[in-house]
Amino acid sequence: MSFSAEVKNELSKIENIPPCCLHAMAYGMLLFGRSFNGRGVSIMTEHKCVAQKYTELLKKCTGIDAVIHISTAGKYSINIENQNEIKKILSSFSVNDSFAISRINRANLLNETEDEKSEILNCCNGAFLRGAFLSCGTISDPNKSYHLEFVVPFKTLSLDLLKILTEFDLKAKHMSRRGVNVIYLKDSGSIEDLLNIMGAKISAFEIMNIKIYKDIRNASNRQTNFSFANISRTVSASLEQSHAIQKMIEANTFSLLPDELQAFAKLRLENPEASLRELGEMCEPPLSRSAVNYRLKKLISYSQKTHEEIISLINNSEGS
Repeated sequence: MSFSAEVKNELSKIENIPPCCLHAMAYGMLLFGRSFNGRGVSIMTEHKCVAQKYTELLKKCTGIDAVIHISTAGKYSINIENQNEIKKILSSFSVNDSFAISRINRANLLNETEDEKSEILNCCNGAFLRGAFLSCGTISDPNKSYHLEFVVPFKTLSLDLLKILTEFDLKAKHMSRRGVNVIYLKDSGSIEDLLNIMGAKISAFEIMNIKIYKDIRNASNRQTNFSFANISRTVSASLEQSHAIQKMIEANTFSLLPDELQAFAKLRLENPEASLRELGEMCEPPLSRSAVNYRLKKLISYSQKTHEEIISLINNSEGS
């Protein structure tokens, strides 16, 4: 089962819905279904749970019994074509002209007293969004990407939906795709919040867990890459230093070096994988990283000199 199907299944199973929210949810499903006008009321979906919820809400809110049809392709459809039933459904949601089906009538989202307006407005809007998502919404697998969208036939209707989403401080946007209006969210936090608003708390929690896992994995990858880069630099530098020492040994110039520098060079050859700090701790007495780095640079410099140049450099160093 896809993540989108899981979300719709969870939303369809929400129970103990207050009458005002039941009405708002039904309005959302009908308004964003396949058709909702004087010619017919219908929906087509891939999800059995959505079709069942559609018929359930129709019965509870309008008293109309609807039949679910299944196509050979496995699609579920519900079509109300009887004119008396259509009029009864439209009347239940104060729909009587084309304007009413291309805009959201906020009166259908608030059927309580004015004193309870603030709290009920939120719950009814959440129920309305739940119904809309069941009819025209999809969400991608959060393991792959964060994307939730509503596909809406009318631009004015899509902008009304966008307004409700932004009233919840959700980062929703509008776009046109092949002549169809799409309201979408790509921000994982907003998608999480919307799922909670609609009542899909289990799905929202799953996204949160996936986000935590991704954050930990990305942090681990960054640390691994950082450590690998450090190791690569250490190995590369060690090879250069060991090569310089070996070059002096083969050129018989190694014995010209001061005893303490010869001892340090041998320490590097014996510990090619050691970092500057580790090399410094092996010295007696211990050396700082800068002191170790200075000696290694001196070894590389000496490896590029002739026998006479090394003697001259050492003598000048001792003289100063």
